[in-house]
Amino acid sequence: MKIQPRTIKHEKFKEMVKVWLDTHREEYCAFAEEVSKRDRSGFQRIFQYAQFAAPGFAGMVTAKMSEKDPKDLDSIEVFLKDADIASTLVNEFQSQEPDSIVPSMLAWMYFGNSWEMMVAYNEEMIQDKETSFVDRIKARFMIFVTIKMSIANGHRTKEDWREFRKIQKSMGSAVPVTDSAIAEFDAEESAATAHSTDAETTDEKKEPMKRGRKKVRETLDNLIPDNTGRIKGKISEFLKLRSSGNDLAMLYIYLHEDSHIRSCDISTFHDALSEHYPEHKFVGLRGVQKAHQQLTTPMMGGKRMIDMGQDKKNLDNIRNHFEAA
Repeated sequence: MKIQPRTIKHEKFKEMVKVWLDTHREEYCAFAEEVSKRDRSGFQRIFQYAQFAAPGFAGMVTAKMSEKDPKDLDSIEVFLKDADIASTLVNEFQSQEPDSIVPSMLAWMYFGNSWEMMVAYNEEMIQDKETSFVDRIKARFMIFVTIKMSIANGHRTKEDWREFRKIQKSMGSAVPVTDSAIAEFDAEESAATAHSTDAETTDEKKEPMKRGRKKVRETLDNLIPDNTGRIKGKISEFLKLRSSGNDLAMLYIYLHEDSHIRSCDISTFHDALSEHYPEHKFVGLRGVQKAHQQLTTPMMGGKRMIDMGQDKKNLDNIRNHFEAA
């Protein structure tokens, strides 16, 4: 009996893939050998499948690679979520079509050295003197995508990547981008620990910290000067569908530019949302600030990132949402 994609648990699906692997070793080994070739033909097949399963994926990746510092992957995660690629994979895995790469690909991703191989190949490309500057930028981007997606999907942990770095260096391999990614992990963990400690200290003293500028708190009602009820209703509807760092940054930009909220910084806006919708789990302020900085970065012709391509379409969609009856 075919299992519906949205009803299956992740661990159960992983067990199904393991059963397939145990009974299709020859097929799996052929795929693993193909993706290990230096001509990267196996990786091309995977990328082509991703483009088939989620049309527009190649364009999204290409646009992301053109950014100055394309490490915020929120837009890619939202794109894949909207495309519902997970359901496509589950359905195709269960169909067991003879020419499908999905069963082998999933087995390789779950139980092979897939993520590590992708990172190692791209690190080697960066070190190769014959690799062009553009291809090095692409390789760096793919390393960050691979590491962050593997952690987000539960395929690897931060400790797994620290161990990978240790093993690669023990064999004399240079892994500068992996080093950079792990440094980010450490910085994020340190910042989270410091924030938690500061909060506990403030609670114990029962008084605000004396140094620095006093934080100005505004309610969402105070920030919305006109049609308060309607605008809050539209914001609530929007948050139920989209609430990544990129989405919140776009929402902030739209509300400001269309004069739906009073002038305030993004921190005040983020605090007001968190206070007004306590039941909603928002991404951290840092992620929203980072997305806002990227979206408002000046480009050629005086335009910003948000004024071009898919970002412009997303902003137009937000405007249409608020203007709809």
